[in-house]
Amino acid sequence: MQVLKRNLFIILLLIVQSSFAQSFITRASATSIGKNDVVQIEYIAQDVAVDQFVLPRFNKWNVVSGPNVSSSTTQIGNVTKQQVSYSVMLQPTKPGTFLIPGATALINNKPQRSNGVTIVVRNVDHLQGSRPPAQTSPSGSVLDQLPFQDQVPANQYLQKGEKAIDKIRNNIIVRLEVNKHSCYVGEPILATYKLCTRLRSKSKVVKQPQFSGCTVIELTSEQQDAHIERINGVEYNVFVIRKVQLFPLEAGKLELPSTSVENKVTFYDASDKNYRDLYYGAPSLPVEEQLVTLQNKTDFIDVKPLPPLPTVGSSEFSNAVGNFNVSLSVGEDGITTNNTNHLSFTVQGTGNLQQVKAPSIQWPKGIESFEATELVEDDKTAFPVKTRKTFSIPFVVGKKGDYTIPAVQFTYFDPAANRYVTRTTSGLLLRVAHGVKTYTGISKKTETTDTFGFDARLFILLGAGLLAVVIGLVWFNRRPKMPLQPVAKVPVPVQQPVEIKQPESAEYLFKIRELQPEADSSSFYKLLCKHLHSYLNSKFNIEAGQLPSYIEQHPESGAELQLLKELLEDCRLGMYTPVYSVEEAMQHRLLAIEVLCRLEK
Repeated sequence: MQVLKRNLFIILLLIVQSSFAQSFITRASATSIGKNDVVQIEYIAQDVAVDQFVLPRFNKWNVVSGPNVSSSTTQIGNVTKQQVSYSVMLQPTKPGTFLIPGATALINNKPQRSNGVTIVVRNVDHLQGSRPPAQTSPSGSVLDQLPFQDQVPANQYLQKGEKAIDKIRNNIIVRLEVNKHSCYVGEPILATYKLCTRLRSKSKVVKQPQFSGCTVIELTSEQQDAHIERINGVEYNVFVIRKVQLFPLEAGKLELPSTSVENKVTFYDASDKNYRDLYYGAPSLPVEEQLVTLQNKTDFIDVKPLPPLPTVGSSEFSNAVGNFNVSLSVGEDGITTNNTNHLSFTVQGTGNLQQVKAPSIQWPKGIESFEATELVEDDKTAFPVKTRKTFSIPFVVGKKGDYTIPAVQFTYFDPAANRYVTRTTSGLLLRVAHGVKTYTGISKKTETTDTFGFDARLFILLGAGLLAVVIGLVWFNRRPKMPLQPVAKVPVPVQQPVEIKQPESAEYLFKIRELQPEADSSSFYKLLCKHLHSYLNSKFNIEAGQLPSYIEQHPESGAELQLLKELLEDCRLGMYTPVYSVEEAMQHRLLAIEVLCRLEK
């Protein structure tokens, strides 16, 4: 009986502790951000009494704003729920994986600590699809600059029988507007999230939409876009929360998720006054304050596959979708031998150029070309975004003369015309002059013939090498000979069986270091994925599919293993779809090296 009572007491104690742990939690707006992004950390206490709240130290983070305190009370029937939230906005000082510690407070007069959260800071400026555009001023209300009149709107007076919650829902709307609901794969879509209100309130975005299955280009302006719109015949003060251009990556239904806006509205009692009295003497003391979170409805885009590719001559489809022009050019300084020159192929227009690769150039005999570099420039002042992509191809010419580079064809799909279009550049005539390569690498033009040319220098080098060999042989034959010592017999060791040693886990780190991202990203990601799988098997004797359970059992390495799990998912995406550039592949390689180094330590 005593044992039963003791066990029952322990169970009740665990239940009480569990209820405390669940009522005081830490929540992050994102678990993976860029090094210049800002993350919101919230410490939330639900239905408990909070006292002596203490924030932790945020090492390796800059506090952008906060702490900001907010409270809300929600009543559903006879059930009342209360919530207190302490929030801070943090910006990382460097890339890495960091643990945000929990806060401490007296919860119902008992000291408690909330849970910690792990944030992965990637070595990129911003993480597409997850960076809130309003992070520059997260603590203020998004309505600070809206064109409200000085006086309190009439809708914020409560007449007899009116409810504040009904006033809010009838006068504040969160809307999602899209320019079209049907498009082709790769065709740009404009999505705009708006807060429309006829009340004066303190409103802030508490949840940004997270997009998947598409590429995101942020169009949200750094300055607040506040204006007045007429919706269903009624004027609203409108604030643009987020504006993005989306490129769907595959056919099917593309989901546009919702955003959440928290609104705190103050109401005034006007039950004993008519509107004429309010005009001459408005009440000065508020009687009720409501905190309501509103969301827009989820929307969907019907993404159609591209039509079958017709015969377009000798040109291949470039994977570009939109409307473009192309051009071919060389540098204005002239072309010379013994010097690196550059051929530029430029595509510009509106649409999706992210999967476009360097063109195939029919180089004439006598010209050697090298791997191209690319430069992308976006003009985000209007929709669709104007894009310019330039491929710079280095080449060298061995002999002086005239060379002709044939015209280059570029085929793309135009969704407005619903057809494939082929653009053709003009051909180029290269007049190559003779150049002398100096020690500083600068080529100079000359009209005279180099009398002391390459062939003469080659014979001199060969002769000098042969003379060095003869001198070495003469010296070797004339050197004094040392007396020979008797050779001692060395016992022959017994041959032992050779054990084939498997590669150590650290050896895969060196294999990953040797990987070099190339134009064919698929093969790079296949090798990177193979080495990471082999490392997991060698180091932990597990397969990639066992990572989630292994992370739960080994929390001391949970942050690194979780990062490795996300990296494997990126590798699987890169193996079958050309969504990553060479620079992004290099970042994945560096991230793999960093994670494996931490696991080895």
